[in-house]
Amino acid sequence: MVFWIAILVGVAFAWLAVRLGFYATWVLLFNIVVSIYVAIFLSPVVTVFAPTSGWAASYGVTLSMVVLAGGCFALFQGLSFVFLTGQFKIPFPRVFDVLLCGLLGFTAGFLILSFAAIVLTTTPLARHQIVGAIGFSRQSQQANVRCLARCCDLIHVLTRFGDGQDTTQAAIDRLIDTSDNLQPKRDEVKPDANESPAMQVKSPPRQGLQRRKIGDPSADMP
Repeated sequence: MVFWIAILVGVAFAWLAVRLGFYATWVLLFNIVVSIYVAIFLSPVVTVFAPTSGWAASYGVTLSMVVLAGGCFALFQGLSFVFLTGQFKIPFPRVFDVLLCGLLGFTAGFLILSFAAIVLTTTPLARHQIVGAIGFSRQSQQANVRCLARCCDLIHVLTRFGDGQDTTQAAIDRLIDTSDNLQPKRDEVKPDANESPAMQVKSPPRQGLQRRKIGDPSADMP
C-alpha cells in the first residue's frame, strides 16, 4: 500500500513540477536526493550522540535521519535559491517543461514518501498491527527501498565513496537493524511503579482481638 501512496504523491509533485519549470525542478530533485543520501549514511554516526536511556533511545535513529535530511535540504535549497534559481531563469523547450519536468517531479515525490516510510519504520510505531496493516513495515517496502537505493547509488558513484553495488541498500538495512536494537523488547516485564515494596509485605495477624464465645471457659484463661 505504501507503493501506491508513493505513486499518488509522485503525481501531485509532477503537477507542481510543471508549474515550477524544468530548471527549478531539476535543482529541487538534486537537493532532495543529496539530502536523503546524507541522512542515510550519516545517521549511524549521529545516533552515537543520541540518548541511550529512556523513551528517547527508541527514536535515536529517527531523530538523526529527520534532522540530517531536513537540515541538509534547507541548506542546499537556500544556497540554490541565492546563487542559482533566484538569480537565473533558463528557458527550455516545451517538451522539457512538460514531459521531463513532470517525470522529475514524480521522482521527487516518490523519493520523499519512500524516505518518510523508512523513517516511520525506524520508530516503535512500526510494531503496531495497524501500522503494519497499512503497509509501513519492513517487508512491504522492498519496492520503495530499491528505487530509493538506485537514486542514492548514483550520488554514491559520483562521490567515489565506495565501489559496492548495493551500498545504499546495505546502509538502509543497517539503519533499521540499529533501530531494532535500540527499541525495548516485547517480552520485558517492567515492575509496577505504583506498587511499593511495603505493599508486598504481609501484615502480621492481629492478636488479642479474637471474639470470646459466651460460655466458653477457655476464654477467661490468660
